[in-house]
Amino acid sequence: MVLPARDEGDRVGATVASALGAATVPDDIEIVVVDDCSSPAGRPRVTAGADRRRVRIIRSSRHLGVGAARNLAARHASGRLLFVTDAHTRFSDGWDSVARKLIAPRRILSVTIRDQASAWHGYGCRLVIPHMGTHWNTSPPGPTPHVHVASSAGTVIERTLFELLGGYDEGMVHYSGFEPEFSVRAWRSGAEIVHTTDIEISHRFKPREEVTAFLGSARTAMVHNCLRFGTAHLPESMILEMVRLHALEFPDHIREALLMLEERGAWRRREQLAASLPYGFAWFVRRFALRDQIGRPVPEA
Repeated sequence: MVLPARDEGDRVGATVASALGAATVPDDIEIVVVDDCSSPAGRPRVTAGADRRRVRIIRSSRHLGVGAARNLAARHASGRLLFVTDAHTRFSDGWDSVARKLIAPRRILSVTIRDQASAWHGYGCRLVIPHMGTHWNTSPPGPTPHVHVASSAGTVIERTLFELLGGYDEGMVHYSGFEPEFSVRAWRSGAEIVHTTDIEISHRFKPREEVTAFLGSARTAMVHNCLRFGTAHLPESMILEMVRLHALEFPDHIREALLMLEERGAWRRREQLAASLPYGFAWFVRRFALRDQIGRPVPEA
């Protein structure tokens, strides 16, 4: 299991206790936590005893962000399967045996997410084009349980596939967009994302006041990440529309986000993916009969 933690403190210990307590074979579980430059008071804390012995904490002296922290944790993990989650989650009974049963080569599992404070459930996500955000699926998938985007707090993947895909895009900054970009890249590589309702992760979503404070400090990075995601995958005819939408919605952030886009080599990234992935974005559009966010067909070029 890999999880990044920034100023999560005791929540990490509670997550570890839940994961091991709900596991069928807890002795087979290895948990790698990346302390993503937490403040002294917010560093991950895990109680002594069996829980502590199953955990490795890797400390970073600089703020890596979600993608790089997950990648670092994955490099330190030794198991065949990686379960990517957050530092404030609870696990359904037998989650480990279900993951081993359902995983397969070229398959990524997306697990069900439940809000700890309500009855809300999320069943993977669907892509919003050309904004390049996501909406949760709030109903379970049908008989063919494929989803566009895996659940960010519950993604199960074989290590070999994770390494083949190159992990999460470290050209993105801090927060937002990592799971959608990784998922689209996985589909374009020939993998599939299958949702399961047999594993349920209870997740602590930020209360409104925390969300407001978080967005105030992270918005420019979030806009950049959406733009980088779209530049990497969208048909060229939609990239300008994506930029226009973000400029209208976030006029105070768009200029710096565009500068970051150039500085971090977004177009070079696009060229690399086009040369290395066996399927183009047009294939992904056809695979899911995608429409844009106002219901128009998505162009294939």
